[in-house]
Amino acid sequence: MKKNDIYDYFWDKILEDEEIKSLDENFYNKVVFNSFVALYDNLDSNKSYDIELTKRIRSFKRNNNVEEIYSLIKREYLYRYVKVNVKSKDFPKDLKRTILIPLRTSIFEMMIGVLSTLDTLGYHLLSLRKKDIHFVTPIDEGGFNDFSALDNYTINILELKKLELWYDYGEDWLFDISFSNLEYLEEFVPFKILKYRGRGIIEDNKDILYCFLNNIENKYLKDYDLDDYFSETLEEISERSLSEYEPLLMAYLGIRPEFEDEEIEEN
Repeated sequence: MKKNDIYDYFWDKILEDEEIKSLDENFYNKVVFNSFVALYDNLDSNKSYDIELTKRIRSFKRNNNVEEIYSLIKREYLYRYVKVNVKSKDFPKDLKRTILIPLRTSIFEMMIGVLSTLDTLGYHLLSLRKKDIHFVTPIDEGGFNDFSALDNYTINILELKKLELWYDYGEDWLFDISFSNLEYLEEFVPFKILKYRGRGIIEDNKDILYCFLNNIENKYLKDYDLDDYFSETLEEISERSLSEYEPLLMAYLGIRPEFEDEEIEEN
């Protein structure tokens, strides 16, 4: 069976797949199709992220069983997650996360997912770096949006095994990101926190967190509520982080709520 025949089947099937269309009221079949193709191409390559699935894919392909190929890729698209380890470069022992991210997510969505777990306000530039790869969020320093970048970047755990997340180019909050195991979840979440330490960053004042974590006297420490920095439960950090995901996603698309000024003044 030729690859283009498989792609054609994907395109036609995705258009009529009610389960896929029901995932979001804004159904973009091109985005889904590109994700299916990316997953298939990886699994049908010599650098497959799952050797057992590659064997099954090739068996289906030899037998012209495109229906089974579609079902397998669909399951990968819907329920396969990659484990992402996030660790602060400045505070590696005290500020870190292990989370699950959908394999089909874009790099942009992954960045926002990670950012959501770090107690950020999202008022600063954000990017991922790795050698010649430098993915900057669509909203740039001038406030302009580049939506064309969003659909072209998906997580490739083979090429992007290790990255550096850079938040706030003035304060330089830097985090090492690495990808490890794969597993399935039977429900969709933009991310799932498995392990964590530390509530998050201190916006616009890394020095305060540094003094707190290193028991250094600082007269301004009293102005920050850091007594419970390590006491947040998994349920609490998960609930807070997931609630912040959509607002941060919109913020980095240049969409701010009407009460933005009030929030800034309160914080």
